[in-house]
Amino acid sequence: MGETVTPSTSRVDSLKKGVGVAVEHLPGPVRRASGRDLLSGFTNAIANVPDGMANATLAGLNPIHGLYALVVGTPAASLTTGSKLMTVAVTGSMALIVADALAAAQPDARATLLIGLTLLVGALQALFGLLRAATLVRFVSNSVMRGFLTGVAVNIVLSQSGDLTGYYSEFHNKVLRLVDTLLHPGSMSVPTVLISLLTIAVLLGVERTSAKEFSFPVALIVSTLVVYIGHIGVAVVGDSSQIPSALPKFVLPDPTTLPSMLIPAVSVAIVGLIQGAGISRSLPNPDGSYPDMNRDFVGQGVGNTASALFGGMPIGASLSSTALNVQLGGRSRMANFIIGPIIAVVLLLLAPLVELIPTAALAAMLVVIGVRAVDLPAIRAVWQANPQARAVMLVTFVATLIVPVQYAVLLGVALSVVQYVYSSSLDIRVVAFVRDAEGRFAEQEAPSSLPDRSLTVLDVYGSVFYAGTDVIDRLLPDALGAKDAVVVLRLRGRADVGSTFLNLVKRYAKQLEDGGGYLALVGIGPALFDQLVRTGVADLIGSDRVYLAKPALTASLDAAVTDAETWLEEREGSAPAADDGTQRDT
Repeated sequence: MGETVTPSTSRVDSLKKGVGVAVEHLPGPVRRASGRDLLSGFTNAIANVPDGMANATLAGLNPIHGLYALVVGTPAASLTTGSKLMTVAVTGSMALIVADALAAAQPDARATLLIGLTLLVGALQALFGLLRAATLVRFVSNSVMRGFLTGVAVNIVLSQSGDLTGYYSEFHNKVLRLVDTLLHPGSMSVPTVLISLLTIAVLLGVERTSAKEFSFPVALIVSTLVVYIGHIGVAVVGDSSQIPSALPKFVLPDPTTLPSMLIPAVSVAIVGLIQGAGISRSLPNPDGSYPDMNRDFVGQGVGNTASALFGGMPIGASLSSTALNVQLGGRSRMANFIIGPIIAVVLLLLAPLVELIPTAALAAMLVVIGVRAVDLPAIRAVWQANPQARAVMLVTFVATLIVPVQYAVLLGVALSVVQYVYSSSLDIRVVAFVRDAEGRFAEQEAPSSLPDRSLTVLDVYGSVFYAGTDVIDRLLPDALGAKDAVVVLRLRGRADVGSTFLNLVKRYAKQLEDGGGYLALVGIGPALFDQLVRTGVADLIGSDRVYLAKPALTASLDAAVTDAETWLEEREGSAPAADDGTQRDT
């Protein structure tokens, strides 16, 4: 997640120029698109036909559901996302969750369940966007996402062992299925294996030429022609799925299917949103501004809602399709919008030919996609970061391989929260401000206990919420038994400290009061002051000992220190404070 998508100079300038001239003769919105938009949209559409079919197959669906999603969902999302260049299409990570969600259903019931699943995904994503939940994405750590995405990539490869070799293991677990396949080489179909290898060879070969953007369609066409002309006995799309020569029709979900699809819908929605956030943060719009991630959430929700109502599968932000759009010079929403109409034409004119595509060719393409999705430099970066990140990545990766992907997603989100809370609780310090020999103020380690008749100024670095409060409690100087001790606690810049920390403040103030001293809070902003009043903390410690923040950084702290010194002098007559370290806010 979060890879930067950078444009490169196109090698097909002459074709772009020709398309641009043709645009002058087209009406309406199409005329407002540039030649680069049309070229990018056309190329992306052709590339997404095999990709959409392959990912629908990966999900255990008729390939038509992947194509319908592209025909309807992709254009709808293109008009409503905050990003003008992000392509919302069928992705492998979302397809895997769909596969696990529908695995127990009979094949003829999956289409009905799919509609409900996709509609829930759309509704959830739109709701997240309207609630401005984009900030929550930052709580999903890079280590969790790297473990999850690597697990998805390996799962994609493992799930193709049957279509790739012609031997279908009876094991349900994908790892065991691959092991069983490798242990039965004699049961593999030689023609199927050869077509798989041919597809990969053509794909890699075309990528070494100037036509590399068309490597997937070319590989698919070559493999199909070899099978058809050579009358090679391998499984083809038409053996299991009928591709109608028709546009998608409006459908409504069965309400009874919605409850069972809720958990996978949440997982699919989260994955789509995280993928979209990664693209949004790395890819600016053509005017240089970065897109509103919340609007991207809503746009993906609109795209999935449209996809559901026309029989399509869930779609999400696609890094590869977006990169292709940028590379080919797409500049407006039209580059993504026209993907739908172009694929619709393919459906109307070429559906019978689509049924001739070998399933081994689609499997080979998915294997290439899966292998390339394993980002070794990103994995190495997480591995070298720290032991906690390494452990979280490994746990998420293993979970993605051994449990249904929708639960692995939720586990990953939970691990992210735990990792964040744990890391925040470690990054906590309690320091004291003291005056040095030259009268300047310096920061030093807080004392372990409070001296009698002393003034101690403390500041807390790090999170003061519940997980960090126990750490702060251990780091605060011990106030039990201290006589006439005053503590000035600086909380400048904190708007909300949580109830656990407020309880700690109450306990500490009570310990100081029992010894004849008191606690003062300084640098208190309006929001935190309201919280102190609402919770009764201000009354407990005394409103005159809550010092509101001033524009000058040291103003409230200087006032609190002066009042404390005066109070201590009054307690001892005219003697100075026992601790000559009057403190300032630095």
